[in-house]
Amino acid sequence: MNTDQTHVSATLMSDQNIRTIEANLNAVLEQSLTPMEPAQAKVYMEHTATRIAEESGANVTMFQMVKIKHVSSTYLIRMAVLTNGSAIGLDLMDLENGQFFIPESCPVIPLETPTVN
Repeated sequence: MNTDQTHVSATLMSDQNIRTIEANLNAVLEQSLTPMEPAQAKVYMEHTATRIAEESGANVTMFQMVKIKHVSSTYLIRMAVLTNGSAIGLDLMDLENGQFFIPESCPVIPLETPTVN
């Protein structure tokens, strides 16, 4: 796995990509969420990300937690960043109560590469 966290974090955390992740969070929160213990969610969802990446001919570059506000709650979402310029939204944690959830389906989010001016 690539450890160039500065580049990947900058890409994942760019304003445009954060807005896209927020929009996908809305869709995820409207579907069924399964509560799961943190360690179990991490292992399960990282295997899921690897499988989804391989099916699309890509590899997982890294996993990154992203903090997103939604209405009156704040969530941490584990994202898998892929070599094909996209990311997969995985498990999420409600920061108010510490509960981890896994979604019914994981959104694949195309990432915009930030431009340097």
